[in-house]
Amino acid sequence: MRKILILIFLTSFFGYSQEKENSENKEFKILDGISLKINKIEKTTDSTSTFFNEEIAVERFKLNSEINVQVECNMVEGKFEKARANYLIEIGIDKDGLIRKRFADSIYKYWTEKSESYLSGYESLPATNHIFYKKGDYVMYIDPQNNNIGKYYLIYFKNRIMKVTFKGFDQNGGWGGLSAFLSELVEFKFDKRTIKPEYKSKFDPKKYIELYENKEFE
Repeated sequence: MRKILILIFLTSFFGYSQEKENSENKEFKILDGISLKINKIEKTTDSTSTFFNEEIAVERFKLNSEINVQVECNMVEGKFEKARANYLIEIGIDKDGLIRKRFADSIYKYWTEKSESYLSGYESLPATNHIFYKKGDYVMYIDPQNNNIGKYYLIYFKNRIMKVTFKGFDQNGGWGGLSAFLSELVEFKFDKRTIKPEYKSKFDPKKYIELYENKEFE
């Protein structure tokens, strides 16, 4: 498969929309609704990947973006600088909804195994399996334990599963290379609203449990 290279100004989000009349990049159709802040994006060879024990076809993209990274830390405040970060995005279609169901199951299991005090203190405590939720629209995600090279997010948006792997910096870097993808580089667009992720979700896990038990994610 031939490679496509697109250069985009950093100061604006580049949204892939199959409805745009002037869209010329049909090979990027799978990214419809996902707005990315980028310096450049390159489509690479398609492949397969396994999510929740289901192997599916995925399209793969290399992404290069300028982000803010922490380079120093002291008792007063941290020092931040700009850096160019690289990511590999692998994204596939969940045709029968099985991956969505298993993703939702994993979040439910994660939170129902927590203590009542942990559930009540969710705003200040770490969480790996969680969701961004807004009036019926949602993006599920699994957060890695750290930002090291090779670590990745799993993200579910509409009927698509996406794996975003941090591949390192062009030159000098710092802390927060992977987490910056959610906090700075991506937005998820639905019919009536947009979800702008934050590094840590503040959605109440008790509300998630209630939504799950009411079959919101089936």
